[in-house]
Amino acid sequence: MSEILREYLLEKPACAMAKVELFPFLPSSGKGGGVTLATVEEVPPTDGSSFSFTGHLLTMHLGRPLALRQRREEMSHEWTLSHGDMSLIPAGWRTTVWTETKTNFLQVELCPEFVRQSAGSANDVDLPCLFSFADPVCRELSQSMVAEAQAHGPAARMYVESAAVVLVQRLLSRSRRQVAPAPRPGLSPGVLRRAKEFLNDQMNRNPGVTELSAAVGMNVDHFSRMFKRSTGLAPHQYLGNIRFERAKLLLAEGRASIIEIAYEVGYTNPSQFSAFFRKRAGLSPTEFRRSVLTAST
Repeated sequence: MSEILREYLLEKPACAMAKVELFPFLPSSGKGGGVTLATVEEVPPTDGSSFSFTGHLLTMHLGRPLALRQRREEMSHEWTLSHGDMSLIPAGWRTTVWTETKTNFLQVELCPEFVRQSAGSANDVDLPCLFSFADPVCRELSQSMVAEAQAHGPAARMYVESAAVVLVQRLLSRSRRQVAPAPRPGLSPGVLRRAKEFLNDQMNRNPGVTELSAAVGMNVDHFSRMFKRSTGLAPHQYLGNIRFERAKLLLAEGRASIIEIAYEVGYTNPSQFSAFFRKRAGLSPTEFRRSVLTAST
């Protein structure tokens, strides 16, 4: 059991008997808190279990209809969650829960600093308290973030952070009207060059979009939009392309092992690297290398 998972279970005793799969994407700098994903299954019924999270907690119900009662700070509510229904608890809010049946859910914890950066604000940003809401965009983003984390592990950081930025914007739109920005050109050639160089140089460390935007001195939300306007790709998509091209080059050279190449392009798990490569090339890394060597003889 990882230390992060152990601390999670100790802080959330109601989850101690549940099956928890945790995916923390913490910033390389150690500051800011980042994004933490989790699937929590077979949570037993509870008669007043309390918890609080340091980050904003978005959950999606995955089981059968669930009748529950919650008290969040001075607010109380009773309702029934259906499969796919979502709930949002602001950071630090003490929450007490009463349920009568087991439940399964997916959750996304967004650090307040990450939310502030994603909103492009110099001040703290409040997210609304939502006991239950249905939002197909939030649902799809949350599910895709967990799916990418399960498939690619730490190498999914760029995708997870990029999706989380969009998720924050979507949640903020529920509590205030947002003014669409006037069309602007993409990144300047110098900034775009530095961003591409950073991704090429740092891909094996799995940098996040917050780190990438900081490296070129820009706000993360503005940078993400301008990067896509300049390249036609989101940062995580561009990173996937350069990983694939680097892997093809190294495989064709034939000097490095598959494990070494996986690490070089940001995968600590060779099976996850193989799945990534096969999805793009239609061949496993070994099959691709064999085909290149055969064609050259």
